[in-house]
Amino acid sequence: MRLALLTDIHGNREAFDACHAEARRLGAENFVYLGDLVGYGADPAYVVDRVAEDFATGGFGVMGNHDLGVVAPGARRIYDEARRALDYAGELLDPAQKNFLAALPLTATRADASGREILFVHAEASAPGRFLYVQTAEDATRSMDATAASVTFCGHLHRPRLYHRSGAAPAIAFTPTSTPTPLARSRRWLATLGSVGQPRDGDPRAAFALYDLDRALLTFHRVDYDVEAAARKIVQAGLSEFFAERLFAGR
Repeated sequence: MRLALLTDIHGNREAFDACHAEARRLGAENFVYLGDLVGYGADPAYVVDRVAEDFATGGFGVMGNHDLGVVAPGARRIYDEARRALDYAGELLDPAQKNFLAALPLTATRADASGREILFVHAEASAPGRFLYVQTAEDATRSMDATAASVTFCGHLHRPRLYHRSGAAPAIAFTPTSTPTPLARSRRWLATLGSVGQPRDGDPRAAFALYDLDRALLTFHRVDYDVEAAARKIVQAGLSEFFAERLFAGR
């Protein structure tokens, strides 16, 4: 079973479609969404509908802080321009789409072929509802200490990163490449996946990953998409031009 792991789509239809098509081409059999379907981008309703279609055929996912910001506007403080993007999403989403977001859990778990537990969470495991970032090895260690899962997949950071640890030792970080990485069963792992719709690692290409449950093999992917179209629609929607401009630089 190959899982496509997509996170932080942020209403970017063009990036989503490119990643989804490429994942299918590479043999993805199911889709996992790690939160923030909405926010920043111009097509929140489209993204929610496409994700719901994948849920109907066995896909699953978790809630991100921007998803929460649409269905519970006062739950978290957020800066003005991002709040406007969430208000925009709230205006476009119908009740069924909002109910879909509201029903997303903060965490989900599955087992791989060997029975190892895998945790899926938007931010990290120690306090999923606080949406803390995993930016350092210390942050990764904190998250790993909070769960019995052997592998944790996170979003939220918008930058791909991979951590591993042996026993109770602190986590060790490295930047993944496009080369498939075997997640050795003798270690524990945490991966922050790059963003589909708002990359922030200096690479403007959309990011997603594939995880082979049978072989415990993780591969990070980047995909070209129509950045100009996505950026143009952000401006046309009356959202911050900064959200459009940053797409070209991946920042």
